[in-house]
Amino acid sequence: MRSSLFLTALLLGSSALSPCALAEETKSGPGEVELAALYYYAEQQQQDRLEAETSRLRLKYPDFVVPADVYAPVAQQVDETTLWALYEKNDFVGIAAEIGRRQTENPQWSPSEDFSGKLARRKQRVEMMAATARKDWIGVIEAAKALDPSTETEVDLVWMLLDAYAETGAKDALTGAYRGLLFREGDKRLPDARILTTLQKSTRDFSSEDVRKAMGVLATSPMLQAGLQPVELDLTRKDVADFNADEKRQTPIAEGEVAKLRALAEKGERLEDLSLLGWYDLKLKAPESAARWFKAALVKRRDEENAKGLYLSLAAENKQEEAYAVAEDYIEEFSDDPEFLMNALSLRFSKPDQPDADIKTVTAYSNAILATSDADHAEILAWYAYNSSQFEASKAWFEKSLDWESAPVRVKGLALSLLRLGAKKDYAALEDEYRDIYPEIWVEIKVATPPKGRRSVAVEMPVATASSTGGGGTSYLAHFKAKRYSACVKDVSALEARGKVSADAMLIKGWCYLELSRLADARNAFESALNNSRTQQDAAYGAALTLLRGRLTDDAEAMVATYAMSEKREREVRAEIYWQRARSAFDHKQYQNVLDALNARASLVAEPADLSQLRGWSYYHLGNRGQAKAVFARLNMQFYDPASAVGLSASNTTLR
Repeated sequence: MRSSLFLTALLLGSSALSPCALAEETKSGPGEVELAALYYYAEQQQQDRLEAETSRLRLKYPDFVVPADVYAPVAQQVDETTLWALYEKNDFVGIAAEIGRRQTENPQWSPSEDFSGKLARRKQRVEMMAATARKDWIGVIEAAKALDPSTETEVDLVWMLLDAYAETGAKDALTGAYRGLLFREGDKRLPDARILTTLQKSTRDFSSEDVRKAMGVLATSPMLQAGLQPVELDLTRKDVADFNADEKRQTPIAEGEVAKLRALAEKGERLEDLSLLGWYDLKLKAPESAARWFKAALVKRRDEENAKGLYLSLAAENKQEEAYAVAEDYIEEFSDDPEFLMNALSLRFSKPDQPDADIKTVTAYSNAILATSDADHAEILAWYAYNSSQFEASKAWFEKSLDWESAPVRVKGLALSLLRLGAKKDYAALEDEYRDIYPEIWVEIKVATPPKGRRSVAVEMPVATASSTGGGGTSYLAHFKAKRYSACVKDVSALEARGKVSADAMLIKGWCYLELSRLADARNAFESALNNSRTQQDAAYGAALTLLRGRLTDDAEAMVATYAMSEKREREVRAEIYWQRARSAFDHKQYQNVLDALNARASLVAEPADLSQLRGWSYYHLGNRGQAKAVFARLNMQFYDPASAVGLSASNTTLR
């Protein structure tokens, strides 16, 4: 405005002022037009012209005093419409470009405080929302670093921060943020609706006891108390879910608390409530009530977990046929959990009085057995095939069960199958292999009568069943014995691809990998076999040798300390451990450590010549020339070796 007044004065010129006006101004002082020039010169920092104009006005108006605001900064009158339009689009790049353009034209210009403040907040919100959407929880925390939960008015930003703290396990920060939101006082207290939402979120992050304590402090109004009822139900759901998940926990929740959830579930509004109560009652050994909840849930939606619950409830009520019907209906869904499916379908195969299984069931049961490498169920299917006179199938499944775990009844089943097939050579080989191991079964086998049963559905042969190799051996075992190690690994890997492979197979795979010098793979295979008590000792031995092959001496010693081995194997492994320690110590010129390791080894096994040489040179470097000479002299007496001769010569030279 000051500049425009000055320009107006210039355009009008002095002739624009009438004599009357001039006389009036002479009496009272300069008017707006004349002062406009003064302000203009001050704004443009033209000091000479400012002083000249001041002198002119004082001559004209003797009482003239320069206005105090002449030297004050001029308020910027800038149109920010473009910036606000870009702000509404979250176009931060465009905003930066526009600000840069304006500052190029006028270096002293900057956006208003109102715009700058709101822009910073908008950027923070956009960054937090984007980070939350991509589950970049550290990014959320970083974007919210200037946010104070105890004073923040945009509460949804704090809620995003709570999610980030919860996901990253920042428990202290999470607790502080909740406290800042919930326990504000006076006019800073959150509205009831936001307190309720925050409390509902807290049920995810804190125990029911802690949340209920907070509710007791916050529920100061009848309206808020009424609003807390949904939160109380959420806490009950949490309590029930925690009870269901904790296998050790047996004491039920107070029935008064669960009754509210039962009453709500009766209306059938939430599928999750029906499922929760089904598992809760099943754990409380109330299968009839549990079955009712699961059935109600399945009416609302076909669901694998609720079908499992219904199956288990019916089985617990001894309603085997109804339970089996559920398993048949959900065969495809249960195939994702082959162990559950296998157990659920076994009813048709484990008892001779059961109706014949259909093709779909036989296939599903077979696949589940192969996926789990379960020897017991392989045996069940083998007897099912044998008793229905399917001897090729029974032979294959007995072989498979023996591959996974040896047992006399499985050897018996395989032997009977071979007899019915007339495979006399294979039968003889099997008897020769197991006669001393299971002597009691062979008399029974020779007097057993052939089965008379028949089944309309053929039992499927197990995938990749090997031909008989001396009494039921598997293909990978045959490859191992023939030193075809790559083929052995390939066969075991094929078993793994179909599901859980047996500990025996993993043990053999470990030895094959070790022979191929694939040490990392060998170690993994042996460690897989450590979890089975039957293969543990062999697996620990193989793993220790693998670790030693890779010069992981400390790891090998830890293996020996953790798992039992035969005395002979432990002595072998420890002897190699001490040898490696001696060699490493010698390379690092730690000669006393060399002697300590060699002495420990010598207490287990005899010391070979190469290690005695190491001993001699260690004495030599430690300055024990006499002992060094004695070691090299003894070696030289046993047999001539250039290295021993050099050592003896060095010892003698030093002594002179």
